[in-house]
Formats: sequence, structure tokens, C-alpha cells
Amino acid sequence: MRLRSAVGILLVGTALSVARTTAAQEWTGRARVEGTVKNEKGEPIPGAKISLRWTQSGKGGPDTKTDAKGKWAFFGLTGGEWICSAEAPGYIPAKYPVHVTEGERNQPIDFQLHAQVQAQEQAPAESHEELQVGGKKISKEASEAIEKGNAAFAAKNLPEARENYLRALQELPDNEPLLMRVAAVYSAENNTAEALKYARKAAEVDATDVYPWLLIATIELQNGNLDAGKAALDKVPDEKVTSPEVYMNLGIVLYNKKKPAEAEAAFGKALAKNPDLADAYYYRGLSRMQEGHKPEAKADFRKYLELAPNGSESKDVKELLNALK
Repeated sequence: MRLRSAVGILLVGTALSVARTTAAQEWTGRARVEGTVKNEKGEPIPGAKISLRWTQSGKGGPDTKTDAKGKWAFFGLTGGEWICSAEAPGYIPAKYPVHVTEGERNQPIDFQLHAQVQAQEQAPAESHEELQVGGKKISKEASEAIEKGNAAFAAKNLPEARENYLRALQELPDNEPLLMRVAAVYSAENNTAEALKYARKAAEVDATDVYPWLLIATIELQNGNLDAGKAALDKVPDEKVTSPEVYMNLGIVLYNKKKPAEAEAAFGKALAKNPDLADAYYYRGLSRMQEGHKPEAKADFRKYLELAPNGSESKDVKELLNALK
């Protein structure tokens, strides 16, 4: 059973290039989606840009914006797999994979955006300019490195972003947002060892922030490290987990380690975040089969086929259903 790549929290580390909608608008349908965009304090972010992209085309889909209360909604999508992204000035963009269903209410898509590291210019003091980040004075060179890193990150130039963030980090070794941005760059480069190193440093600076722990849990579980992944995930309240992917990876690792009851529970948590996630029913069905719970497994496999009749696992699911008769 293969681990899934997480997209949600991280995310923190994924900049977006938004394609315009196609003329034919093959993505249109009858589904309605809605959600919110808030900052790490739970405050609404008005005017945030929401982009919805249908994965079948990779391009088609609409854009919308949040209202004064940070809420957004769109009616007129076709059912299937979508990528939903949010971005706002001064915040790190984020995106989630979502399954959209026509004719039923879809789970709200709620974003929590993390503030970007910004060098802030302060009022001149005694005829010279002072630059600060997080209340700490920094040099003009460090300020420029942060701005160059942000621009490179937005342009998906990961090596340049990494180089500039690390240069700024020399003056700001305990700045958590900057540590997390470095971790996000390494994660995007698939350098999990360095990503974990900087995420753990960020967690040491502020152990109450959930984002470092979510990144640590995601990477550890993707690496198959069950104990380390669970330990990190235990630091995160369930209500702070906005994407089901971390629970999907937890379930897959548990299943591979022959812990079907715990795997079943993890897939159940993923479904609590997104009840229309077809893959979660497939994996939970496999876990239930491993437990010998055939009726429950059959129910999950049938739900998978209902949600994804032509999905990548549909052939296997049909064979499993025949075997369970």
C-alpha cells in the first residue's frame, strides 16, 4: 500500500501559478463548494483569492474571493477531483486536493494561512533606517535576502529561495516563520532530512504552533516512521487538522505494519475531514478485510465504487467484492 503525498498544510511550502479558465468550461456542473480563509489566530482574511482547478484538465476552473468575514462559495462545478488553493498578500499560499460531489452537500474547505516572513521598515531613528523582523533588528542584507527568498519561492525557484532564506536565517536563527519556510523549501525539494531538521527547530521555538508538528508528522509517516509520526500528530488537536492526508498516511503505515484496527480508526478520521474521499473507503475496506470484518469491508468497497466508479482502484475493488460474496 503506497503512501500519499500531502498537499494541504504544506502547503505552507507550495506557491501557486494559477491558470485561466478554458473557453469550453468543461468543468461546469451542479456542485456547490464553500469554505473560509483565516489566519493562524482564527481571524478572517477578506479578499483572499480562491482558485479551483479541475484535475482532469489541469487548467479549467474558476476563481473567486472571500467576503468581509473570510467566507467564500461557488456553485457550478462538475463532480470529481479538484485542487483548491488560497492566497492573500502577506500570507503563505496553501492548496488542498478535494473530492467534489454533485447532488450532495460537500464538506467545507477551510484554509488557515500562515503569515509570510516580512522585513518591516520602521520609522527613521536619528537619520538612519531601522529594519526589524519579529521585533529583532536585522541588516539591510538580511532584509533583502528575505524579500528575494519570498520572490523566488513564489516563482518556484526553490534553490534560490533556499539560498536566500538560509542567508537571512544567520541573523534570525530563532524566527519560527523563517524556519518553517526553510523547512517547506526542503520538503518541496524532497530533502526530508533537512525539512525535518528545520521543522523541529521551529517546534522548539514555539511548541504550541501546530504547523511544525503537522509537517513533522507528515514527513515521518511518509517515511514509514510510525512512532515518530504519531508522536508529532499527538501534538496537534484534531480540530486543527484541516486536510485528511495526514490521517491517510497514518492509516497506510498502520495497515502496512499489520495494525488493521488502528488503521481503520485513522481512515475513519480522514473520512471525518472529507466524507467523500473515495480512497479512504478503499483503504478502510482493506483494513476491515484484514480484521475479518467482511460486511463492513463490502460496505466500504461499494461506497468507493459509488464515489469513483472509474477510479484507479475500481478494478481491484470489483474483484474484492466478488471474492467476499
